[in-house]
Order: sequence, then structure tokens, then C-alpha cells
Amino acid sequence: MEVETNTDMSFILQKLKINSEKKFKHQRIGLEIKQSIKFYLSPKNKQIKTQYSHIYYMRYLNLAKRFQIDREDSQFIELIQKIQNQQGTIKAIGTIFKEMKLKPYYFCQNQNKSLQDYVSNEDVCYLEDRSGRIKLQINNALLCLPNKKDKIINVSDLVTGITLMIEGQIVANNIVKVEKIYLPTLPETPMLKQLNSTQYLCLISGLNYNALESTTKYRHMIDYLQGNLYSGEGSEIPYQISQVIFLGNLYCKLEETTEQQILQQDFKGLYNKLQLNIKGVDELISQLISITPVAIMPGINEPVSQMLPQTPLHKSHFPETFDKSNQLVFLTNPTEFTLGDIKILGTSGQNIQDIKKYSLVKNQEDVDILEMTLFYGHIAPTAPDTLISFPQQDQDPFVLQELPNIYFAGNMQKFGTKMVTDNVRIVSVPAFSETGTICLINLNTLECFPVHIQ
Repeated sequence: MEVETNTDMSFILQKLKINSEKKFKHQRIGLEIKQSIKFYLSPKNKQIKTQYSHIYYMRYLNLAKRFQIDREDSQFIELIQKIQNQQGTIKAIGTIFKEMKLKPYYFCQNQNKSLQDYVSNEDVCYLEDRSGRIKLQINNALLCLPNKKDKIINVSDLVTGITLMIEGQIVANNIVKVEKIYLPTLPETPMLKQLNSTQYLCLISGLNYNALESTTKYRHMIDYLQGNLYSGEGSEIPYQISQVIFLGNLYCKLEETTEQQILQQDFKGLYNKLQLNIKGVDELISQLISITPVAIMPGINEPVSQMLPQTPLHKSHFPETFDKSNQLVFLTNPTEFTLGDIKILGTSGQNIQDIKKYSLVKNQEDVDILEMTLFYGHIAPTAPDTLISFPQQDQDPFVLQELPNIYFAGNMQKFGTKMVTDNVRIVSVPAFSETGTICLINLNTLECFPVHIQ
């Protein structure tokens, strides 16, 4: 098939719409999204004057309750400052702070902005609570996981913000050699209520739409979701999709420019390019909204605040879509909602990408890092240290209070999925622009599989 240039995107989509309307015969069943208010911050909770220490304190208070400990155990130290008077083996609960020589700081004039790997052999971990901190020596310590698949870890495997319990030997004043590390217990396993029919949730991330490049892959994606691209085994699946969710990065990232280049920048040309991208995505969404419900999350490329939780996109970006339907749903990032009776939690991927920057877990599969955030009891442990987020006075919204049936992260390197426990499915959704992959989840069985579109 000849690759088309983007000479007239509107004409192409209009033709596709006409053809699809002739072929479409099936009646689809949509499920209503009921959003939680967990990640909708009221104006009073967006006060930048609030200190970030509060969010760590609320995190500690929430997660400290979920460790299996015996308060009468003589080895357990309730406050870290009391370790100064102890000897031998101790146990203590606190939050990790990782001192990193190569970590960039906002007010450092000499930081190396081109540096990609911030991990070094000089990194040091501390354990903190409201009373103080101790230095940790972590060399081949045993990490005890809730799924009983324990593993050996070192300082390079941890990031700032994880709340955990350590067990180890006091080797010097305020220094503990860690032998075992324990994580919070998981919340109760959620129920999975069966639907009356087979229905699928479709997850798509990283369109990275660029109006100046070929649109063939996007056209094929629409054609598949409309049921017009494939007629072999499984051809009925597109007609059983009850919800499509776009997981951030709808638009391509604009090229970064230096200060001198900004002065010479053709602002009209830059504005026109952005407008073309917004219009192109609007036309894509308008084709889908006529046949299946659509929801959209923001990502790092969208014109909204980059502080987590990110606010939803504004409907002014989708004038053509709203001319046809008012069913488009705008989600926060992270987002938490129910689809029918199924509990769903997800992010556009910044939480996983940031963990990979500041630890050696970058060599692991994205889905395994996603699983670890469940075990941490916190979906974004590096916020607010290296992942920018709103200060909070009375809560840490990223603490995992209950397990979802489906937990996903978008804009990952490749597709991955696993069942963490009964009725809990996790999915790493790759960027569509790079892989041509969309993900489908059977809402009755939680079976998940990718569909590759060329």
C-alpha cells in the first residue's frame, strides 16, 4: 500500500467516515465511566505555599499501619531517633530518602542537562520518619514481597519516597546494615462482577500525532475500531468494545529550542503546527465517538499543568467531536474510575518513567515496575522529590487505598501484562506512534492481549 502524505487530512477522514457508515451494522453496548474525585484537587489543595513535608508525613501515617509487626517485639523501634540507644538487631519503619550525586536540582547552575543516567556507586539511602533519619547500608539485602517471590536488592534498586520496614544490625552510630526489607501488605482483593455479555476495554497511548507526517497508521487504527479492517477470526471483537481510553501524549512533542533560537522563532509557524495537530486529533476522535464511548487522559505533551495530578484537557480542543456528540469524557492523570462495576486505576506513564530514571530497574520490564508500585502501596513514590506534583496538606492522593481490577500505565516501551493476584490485571501500554499497538481487555475475564496495526 502506498504511504500517503498528509496533504488533506480532513478529506481522508471524511472518506473513511463515509465508507465505515456503509459497512457498520452492529449495535454496540457502551458502559458508563464513573470517575472518583480522588485526583480532582480543589483550589484550596493546590496552594503552592504548603510545604512538601506534609505529603511525606501523610504517606507515612497511611502506610505504617499496613506492616505486619508485633508492637511488643523488643527489636521493633517505633521512632527512629530511639535507635541511638540500641544495639544488635533492630526493626524500623520509615520512608526512603536516596542521596544521589548525579541527581539534577532546579537551582544548580552547573548541572549536566544531557546526563541520562543519574545512578552512581556513591548513592546513599537513609530511612526517615517524623523524628529523624538513619543511614542504611544495603548490600544484597533480601526484599520480602507480598507474592512470596523474594529477591536480592541493593541501593541502586530503590528510589526516594518508598515507605518500608527494615530489619538489620546496628554497625555504628545511626548506621544500620540492612538484612531484610518488608513492604506494606496489599489491600483486599477486589471482586469481579460478571457482565451480561462479552465486552472489551480498549487502551491506546502515545498517538504523538504529527500533522506533517504520514497518517496511514492512524487511519488503519480507526478502521479496525470501526470493524472495517479485518474479517478473519476475532473480527467480532471491535464490535464488542464498550470503551476506548487514550492514555496521554495525543500530540507530538514540540522541538526544544535554545534561548537564541526562540528569539528567531517563527511563532506563527509554530502556532500553526500546534493547531494542525490539535485539529487532526479532533478529527480522529470524532470518527470514534460516533460508534463507541471515548475517554481521554492528559500526558506530558498536552497543554495542561505538568504537576500531578494533571487536570483534564479542555473540550475546546475538540470542537468537531462535540458537534457530533457530548459523550467524550475527560479524565485526570492519574485517573481512578469504575466501568460498570469494574474498578480501574491508571496513569499516562510518568510515574514509571521517573522510577526508571533514578534506579537501575530501568533494565526491568515496564510491567514489573508497575507491579512493584502496587507492592509499595503507592503509585508514584518519587513524587514530589523528582516527579513534580502539587503540595498536599492533609493527604497523599497517590497512596493505594484499595486494589483495582485493572491497573495500567501508558506510553511504555512495549506491551506487557500479568495477573498480580485474583481479579487484578496490570498492563503496560506502549506508545502507538512507535509500536502500532493497542491493548484490549475482556471485562468479564480480564484477559488482555495486544493488537498490532501497521
